[in-house]
Amino acid sequence: MLVCSMAIRREVLLIVVLLLIVIALVKIIEFFQVDVVQGDAAKFVMEDLTSKYPGADIQIMSITPMVNERGGHYFEVKAKVTQDPNSPCPLRSHIFYNYPVQNFVPALPEVITDKCQVCLEGQGICTIAFPEEAIIASHTLSGTAAVNAYVQSTPGVTPKVTEGADTWVVTWDSESSDHYYIVEVQRNGVISRADRIDKAPVGNASGISGNFTTG
Repeated sequence: MLVCSMAIRREVLLIVVLLLIVIALVKIIEFFQVDVVQGDAAKFVMEDLTSKYPGADIQIMSITPMVNERGGHYFEVKAKVTQDPNSPCPLRSHIFYNYPVQNFVPALPEVITDKCQVCLEGQGICTIAFPEEAIIASHTLSGTAAVNAYVQSTPGVTPKVTEGADTWVVTWDSESSDHYYIVEVQRNGVISRADRIDKAPVGNASGISGNFTTG
């Protein structure tokens, strides 16, 4: 009787272990299936946006699992599209996709920058949240007149943006110029500094000269 009881326990334990293994395998399979579908969603969005906006800077911002009213699973994909990313007036939009396509209208594109304007007076609190906004702010807001003149008159000038904890730093430079500008933009749209920096003459080992002016 004791032997029979032990045998039954072993069989039950074996069944439990097998069930756990099956559950683990199912979870692993589901994980890889979801990962593959996410990859398909990202690929579909990138291909579609590349064909619609050739030359734009395109990035996937998020892929969120969703469930429709019939219980079907799909992904909501949010992508960033920046047209003319190296210009003084980049155009940034956020575009939303449903993958697979659903039978309801997705969210309309969200326009972030347009007409080279940010922080317009009378339009609420100013927030510089994205690098494209920082680029525009660095040569259009109060205190940046000299920077704007440099940007408009210097061939080949391009911006380089660095994000800090509370500020954006935009460097405007051109190989054809003997100086460049560094502009620090606070996230509330205030210009902390707009410094002209003269480049060192060729052969000057001291590097950058010390000519700093605020424009």
